[in-house]
Amino acid sequence: MLMQAIRTILLCLCLSLSFCAPVLAESVMFDAHDPPFMYDVDGQAMGVYPAILAEAFKRMGIPLEMQAVPWKRALSAIDHGQSGVGGIYKSDERLKKYDYSDKLLDEVIQVYVLRGMESEFTSVSSLTGKTIGVLSGWSYGEDFDAAARSGKIIVEAVAGDTQNFFKLMRGHVDAVLAVSEVGDMIMAGSPDIAKAIVALPIPLSNFPTFLAFNKSANKTEVLAKFNSAIAQMKADGSMNKLVEAIFPVK
Repeated sequence: MLMQAIRTILLCLCLSLSFCAPVLAESVMFDAHDPPFMYDVDGQAMGVYPAILAEAFKRMGIPLEMQAVPWKRALSAIDHGQSGVGGIYKSDERLKKYDYSDKLLDEVIQVYVLRGMESEFTSVSSLTGKTIGVLSGWSYGEDFDAAARSGKIIVEAVAGDTQNFFKLMRGHVDAVLAVSEVGDMIMAGSPDIAKAIVALPIPLSNFPTFLAFNKSANKTEVLAKFNSAIAQMKADGSMNKLVEAIFPVK
């Protein structure tokens, strides 16, 4: 009887400890140089995507550790299963390695050139032979990435969009690629850039964005909960409020 009582007490202790065990925090990284979508301010991840994820994980009841880092570091972290990445695009190569959430937002990639240097743009082939300013570590779609790998398009990669716009102003590249809201923000903040640069009327592409984890991290359950939280946020209007607080929805 004594041994049975001891076993019962131990079982109760184990159960109580399991119920009291803290929920482990999830780690997600963002690009530190892509305002207003995601960026770093004094070591804090700021922008649209960190705001969306913070609210979603709050609803999920799961602590979230967020970092805004250089994009290549974020990609290295997800490749090694160390962290998820927010605001990431899909590609055939990435689909082999990562598990994705449902869509967060759509990002429209514009082609920016110097005023007076506008040319007809209909597809990636229109950029053949040109030097294009891009962001380091970014994918711009299968067609563009393949053209860059083959040398049909010459790419010069930097960490941030503003640097690309200044390179374009100085004639160091023929065009730059940037998300439309980012380009709008840069030109609104600099009359000189706004006078010198214009977006071509036809965008390069429209990319949905996601939260992703390496398949080896086994985060499918977390992603399922995240998808439910995102669906609730879209249904109750809180997603639009978060986005509109940072920039107007087009």
